[in-house]
Amino acid sequence: MKKKNIIIIGDVIKSSKRFHPDKWENFHQSVETINKRFAPELIIPFTVYSGDSFGAVCSDISSAAEIILSMQEIQKYYKSRYVLIEDEISYGVEKKSFLTLVGPALWKSEDNLNNIKKSKMFFVSDLQNKLLTITVNTIMNLILSVKNDWNEQEWEVYRNYNEEVKQKELAEKLGITQQYVSKLIKQARLHLIKESEENLKIIINGIHRKVY
Repeated sequence: MKKKNIIIIGDVIKSSKRFHPDKWENFHQSVETINKRFAPELIIPFTVYSGDSFGAVCSDISSAAEIILSMQEIQKYYKSRYVLIEDEISYGVEKKSFLTLVGPALWKSEDNLNNIKKSKMFFVSDLQNKLLTITVNTIMNLILSVKNDWNEQEWEVYRNYNEEVKQKELAEKLGITQQYVSKLIKQARLHLIKESEENLKIIINGIHRKVY
């Protein structure tokens, strides 16, 4: 059986209406940040192509999900949609350039990206295990959809929040009242998102290891 590769591709939603020079620079900087932060997990780093599209080859499904969620967090000016594919790359991996890649994984990626543009979803995957595909699609779309509506204060609470940090301590750190922290936690559905992210890791690692 030929090796199956993990591909991430995506593009910015309504980029022609949103992009300005400073935001365009942020887009490229965010891609470079992801490439540096996840260098060990990226077999081929992200390349920007066709203006506002991007693609990479990742080492595993769990890392790919984490990369997509991290990319959403640092791309602050706009929203993107993402495609995650597990299939064969026939040519180009050894050249370490995303634009040279050829094979079923690439064809599926582009087909799925074109299809997702017609829907209101932010994410779609096509993995070898169909149960994992359905589960990842559902949880990732939930997380991405909720986070896409967050303001900067909700993001700050998310970055600094965990079960061991008391709301009073978090309020002091962020320079807001404890009551407002509580409101932001509820408003951002933080408990749901944190739990969903943890469950996603458990499910991916559990199903993938059991099957492969």
